[in-house]
Amino acid sequence: MRALPFLAAAGATLAASVALAGPPKLVISGANFQPYPLAVAPLSPLPGAGEAATEIYQTLANDLAVSGLFDPNVLDPKGYLADPHEPMTVDGIHFQRWTDVGAEGLVKGQVRIAGGEAVADFYLFDVLAREQQIHKSYAAPVAGARRLAHRFADDLVQYFTQEPGPFESEIAFVKDVGRQTKEIFVSDWDGANQRQITHGGQLNLLPSWAPDGRGVGYTSYRLGHPDLWETFLPSLQAKVISTRGDLETGIAFSPDGRRIAFAMAQEDNDQIYELDLAGGAAKRMTDSYGIDASPTWSPDGKQLAFVSQREGSPQIYVMNADGSSPRRLTYQGNYNQTPRWSPRGDLIAFTARDERAVFDLFTVNVQTGQVQRITQDQGQNSDPSWSPNGRLLVFVSTRTGKSELWVTTPDGNSQHPITHGGGYSMPAWGPSYRK
Repeated sequence: MRALPFLAAAGATLAASVALAGPPKLVISGANFQPYPLAVAPLSPLPGAGEAATEIYQTLANDLAVSGLFDPNVLDPKGYLADPHEPMTVDGIHFQRWTDVGAEGLVKGQVRIAGGEAVADFYLFDVLAREQQIHKSYAAPVAGARRLAHRFADDLVQYFTQEPGPFESEIAFVKDVGRQTKEIFVSDWDGANQRQITHGGQLNLLPSWAPDGRGVGYTSYRLGHPDLWETFLPSLQAKVISTRGDLETGIAFSPDGRRIAFAMAQEDNDQIYELDLAGGAAKRMTDSYGIDASPTWSPDGKQLAFVSQREGSPQIYVMNADGSSPRRLTYQGNYNQTPRWSPRGDLIAFTARDERAVFDLFTVNVQTGQVQRITQDQGQNSDPSWSPNGRLLVFVSTRTGKSELWVTTPDGNSQHPITHGGGYSMPAWGPSYRK
């Protein structure tokens, strides 16, 4: 059996009916991974559904390509030999033509418009066994038809890996709006459906999601100095969280949503603080001569990672959530920053500057301290943020000459742009909505 790596967690809400959902045919393993050869035939539209079918197909193909699970050569429809209008039944599919292009799995589907909704039926076939594996049907408003693709992509990942996928989640990011204004935006994970959620007309920076996905925290200068704010979704109501200190940055919500960690400067000395959102005074968590900043919670809420200059250069440290037992985690490089703890708990992604003054992405194993490089010789790369399943990262890259958002697998083998036009920075991948 073919081995596939683990992939997990996603979210959103759509109507779905499921039939023939048997157990996965693939052994889940992280070793000796080879992408699964899955073909995705163009979706068949019923009258009036052509535009929706095209959008759903393109979205689905992109989801599967970015996942890193499926062979990109087999996903390419240019090599398909079968009639795109062949039936979607076992006795009507020319399986040999799909075998000839290297496919072991086949996705086919049909889209129709009913009652103002787009309805998509998807089928997964085992090409070698010549049998149907799953059939799923989803419905959504026509304007949100692409969400059907995200839903099915998540279900395919679930089927093959026994873990849900990340494609129904969203990202928040900073976007330049005018010469001196930066605002927070939210979009689908792939950069589509961008919505501006701050309107302060000043600098709004460093977004961070509340764990329930109903709010985004950030640093804003809308009152003339850098304070902590939160904008609630979907109302876009904004409130100030904290106006303490001379500078407050790097808000990070605890996994239970009850506390935040952040960096606060008093008399030019940034330190890590914790604040109970129910009220009370901010508690100082670090006390060093160097700057401490950029806190990030472990997924169990028991630890915090952060950046500290206490030994001369910015390095990644880990401490207990009460501030005790700090320990240095990175020893390679002399400028490490923007740590983000994986939802899986094993890795911390961060940005590091190499000997050529180029910034790239790395991960460090929390237990062993082993460092792995993700990007190299691809412009400046920074600000990684994990998908809710811990199997993808969104980050900023200048490799095209502009500051864009990209998504990569943690090994760096599958990297894809998700924005165009430049002016993007500081992405934060949101939580899973499908529990």
